[in-house]
Amino acid sequence: MLTELRWDPYNAEQRRNPYETWRRLRDEAPVYHNEEFGFYAISRYQDVYDASLDTARFSSTGGTQIDVIGQPLHPVMEAMIIHMDPPRHDAFRRVVARSFTPRRIGDLEPRIRELCARYLDPFVGSGGFDYVREFSMKLPVMVINTLLGFPEEDHEQLREWSDLALYREEGKAGPPEVSVKAREEEAVYIAGHVAKRRADPQDDMISALTQVGFEDVDGTVRKLTDLEVMAMVNLISAAGNETVARFLGWACLVLADHPDQRAELVADPGLVPAAVEELLRFEAPSPTQGRMALEDITLHGVTIPRGSPVALLTGSAGRDERQYDDPDRFDIHRRFDKHVSLGYGTHYCLGAALARMEGRVGIQETLARFPEWDVDRDAVRFVETNTVRGPSSSPITL
Repeated sequence: MLTELRWDPYNAEQRRNPYETWRRLRDEAPVYHNEEFGFYAISRYQDVYDASLDTARFSSTGGTQIDVIGQPLHPVMEAMIIHMDPPRHDAFRRVVARSFTPRRIGDLEPRIRELCARYLDPFVGSGGFDYVREFSMKLPVMVINTLLGFPEEDHEQLREWSDLALYREEGKAGPPEVSVKAREEEAVYIAGHVAKRRADPQDDMISALTQVGFEDVDGTVRKLTDLEVMAMVNLISAAGNETVARFLGWACLVLADHPDQRAELVADPGLVPAAVEELLRFEAPSPTQGRMALEDITLHGVTIPRGSPVALLTGSAGRDERQYDDPDRFDIHRRFDKHVSLGYGTHYCLGAALARMEGRVGIQETLARFPEWDVDRDAVRFVETNTVRGPSSSPITL
């Protein structure tokens, strides 16, 4: 007998093991309504893909976390490009894109390999370590915040702020006080650095953002305001930290569960780029994207009322058998055209190339030192958010 179909993004156990619930959503309720928390959820690949492209009906302006949509946003959050729709979004995205050129990203690879060596070499010959706490959550915060121009001694604090900003209490929607406080403290810190770079530019991304001129939607050419720079810096820092940290954490768990495929990657590191794409599909580090319905939208016989929060379940889309053969099977040799794990369309992840490179290099450098490991599953802990998903702690034995 089937249990009641319910998807609760504030239930820790369901966040850890969502796939059976998501399968039932795709089959039984492809447009799901959670009456308690007042949101709708779209779970099939094609529907998520289409909605990601349809900014005229599925808006980001109300926020991209389903429990803040329709609520007043912090001024820094309101100014983030992920909370804009075209054409305003496009004008601001072009500004940030100048800092993520292929050449600039490619130039970072030697530095990323150096950082991998710094974090991983001390554990060579050891009995094991916490892969997430000692490596996967340290690498991305160092890479992205060095690129931005924050002092290395502040990187750990920046990581803590971004983690707390996304934290949600069990069974409760909306950011708790600790999250609100973290956002405020981070905003004050970033504002100080923006002011310093405005007055004394350096060779970093914050300085570039304070100095750049761009054409706004009304045709005027101007510089970004301090608030706009703060919003971009905050978003780049948090997104660059969270996505890669969770991705590498999943790589640790999934490759331990598939030792034969892990051995193939050890023997041929050239297979790692394809493995990165399969890992992104198989365990999306950011499986839920919030949107607001700008009009009544009818899909699969269900009408989503105007103004409703809508969750685009990109994590569920990656396991949709309508799009992928045998989707619950992890296969580094799988060939597929695309996935939506890094978003799609207007809000496709701006740092996707950097995230992919960090993932590729991180896996390659891990396998070069540790061709085999086991995971202490009872000791694995997961982040408590309704946005990103993945381990916050993953002890391994070597």
